[in-house]
Amino acid sequence: MRLLSKTTMFYLLISVVVFGIGGIVAYNLISDEISKETDYYLDTLLDRIDRRLESWVERDIDVTRMNSDRVHILELPSGVQTDPVFSDTLALHPYLNQMEIMRKLTAVREIGGRTFQVVINDVIVEKDDIYESVVKIITRLFALLALFLVIGGAIISRYLMRPFYSTLDRMDGFEVQGNEPMTLPNTNIKEFKQLNQFLARMTGRAQAEYQSLKRFSENASHELQTPLAIAHGKLELLLSGGPLSEEQYKNVDSAQQALSRISKLGKSLSILTKIDNQEFDPSEETNVTELVTRCVEDFRELFGLKSLNLTTDISPTVSIKLNRHLGSIMFNNLFHNSIKHNVEGGQVSVSLTHEGFEITNTGHEPTRPRTEMFQRFAKDNGHPDSSGLGLAIVKEICDYHKLDLDYSFSDVHKVSIDF
Repeated sequence: MRLLSKTTMFYLLISVVVFGIGGIVAYNLISDEISKETDYYLDTLLDRIDRRLESWVERDIDVTRMNSDRVHILELPSGVQTDPVFSDTLALHPYLNQMEIMRKLTAVREIGGRTFQVVINDVIVEKDDIYESVVKIITRLFALLALFLVIGGAIISRYLMRPFYSTLDRMDGFEVQGNEPMTLPNTNIKEFKQLNQFLARMTGRAQAEYQSLKRFSENASHELQTPLAIAHGKLELLLSGGPLSEEQYKNVDSAQQALSRISKLGKSLSILTKIDNQEFDPSEETNVTELVTRCVEDFRELFGLKSLNLTTDISPTVSIKLNRHLGSIMFNNLFHNSIKHNVEGGQVSVSLTHEGFEITNTGHEPTRPRTEMFQRFAKDNGHPDSSGLGLAIVKEICDYHKLDLDYSFSDVHKVSIDF
């Protein structure tokens, strides 16, 4: 969920609480105000009736003629004048012709030696009506506020959050292996300015550390190859310098194999490092048919040395987005594994279609779990001299190009790549 949407939801939630409390307060205030105004009106009406009674009593006019739907005057035998008493009562509504809650004022007046009870009724706004009105007002106000929050928030955020979204776009296109520092947009918002300053420092430091690590890896790889070549050359001179005993020959041969493994290991780790650093172009269009056909020809002699029966089903003109150099390494590793993990006189089958690539070979059941096959330095117990990086490199190349890689064993080893 976007920041704006989540902020708007929180504001709406707060608004619900505020409007709910405000509705209760408004209901109580309106109810009290209506009651006060009604009582004030009845009290004013009572004053007018008192003056009218005095006039009518002096002129000996029948006061019962003042009675109406709202006013009822009753002459009492005797009594003492009392203050007005306000109360609620049920009375017949003059227009609706039904019983309604009304406000009643009762008072006893002594005028001209005579005692009169004055009762005044007046229709008041019912609490249910007040409640419905308050709910309608609050609901409309909340809907209006929500509309303005959503629309206004979207408009304002497009202006306020523009530097932030621009920074995200720059970060998305940032490449740590590049030499140019990342340029971030100018903004007068303090928080975004601090964010940009922090990102500029971090990306600059990341680029500097990457370049330093890259130089170290390249120098280490280069410097490592030199003493390895020297050691390998010395051993070759030792072999050609004179007769060696069988034990000496075995020691020299073992040393040469160890040096060869170290050299291959260095090259494999260098490839993995470059893939991790995204130094290859994955959008290159490559003719996979050509790569696979070349591997078949390059490894045909090795298949013959181990008496392996090779069958191929290669579709012509299969092209996908694959870095050519990495593709060559990937298929070479798969062909090499099909020989290395095979048995004398075994079978190898290669299939290439527009949907994917598949290579199967006979061999012993693997001693490691299937989930560990693509891990780095994962070695089968039957091949301790392996570097354990062949399938790991294949996995990294497939992930780099977003290709699906799968391995299974059911009488034969099968590695498939889904294009």
